[in-house]
Amino acid sequence: MAYMSNEVKLAVKLAGFGKTFGRLAGGGSLFQLTYTNEGNQDGYVAMTPDYPGVIVPIDFSSSGKIMALRDSFLCSTLSPSGAETDIGAGFNPAQSVGGVCCSGFDLIVQTIQGPGTVAFIMAMGTVVTKTLGAGESMLVDGDAILCFESSVTIDVEWVGNFMAICCSGEGLFNTKMTGPGKVWLQSMGIDKMRKLFPPKVVQRTSNSEGDAGTE
Repeated sequence: MAYMSNEVKLAVKLAGFGKTFGRLAGGGSLFQLTYTNEGNQDGYVAMTPDYPGVIVPIDFSSSGKIMALRDSFLCSTLSPSGAETDIGAGFNPAQSVGGVCCSGFDLIVQTIQGPGTVAFIMAMGTVVTKTLGAGESMLVDGDAILCFESSVTIDVEWVGNFMAICCSGEGLFNTKMTGPGKVWLQSMGIDKMRKLFPPKVVQRTSNSEGDAGTE
């Protein structure tokens, strides 16, 4: 939370043993925080992601259950009936062992669903939404996947021939996503950002007199 109106109050609870375990496995928090406006006028709550990026709203009145990168869920609203967004964990839905290992998704993914609620997902770069028809497929970079509806299937296929694999700079596989369903893609995911700026390993040596050496 970045800021909120004075009439908004915070409550913290566990989501129950089963749901709590699912939230943890999906990269979420052990506790569930609820912000409630107890005033007579409209209130506000401002949420910010854990890293520089953008927030993507997903309206579950028009979307089904989604499979997302671990720890990508930020917050959600309650439905008009008071139902909460269900945050859990699931296995990578790839259709083959190669898809599980090389699709760009972890073995454990975060699942998000909620009738009539709006969930907000953390992303980086430009976010594009693509609706795939039944049997329609598209090839994407595994690092570009943010989330997709559970009706979408994923697998991998070779980038191309031997020269394409060795000289194109695209790696061995592309991720193949097949509809029906919606797909959300991001141009600069957090994992891709980490590859661009790997941690710097600093080595220090000292002589007998205790002077610091070079890094």
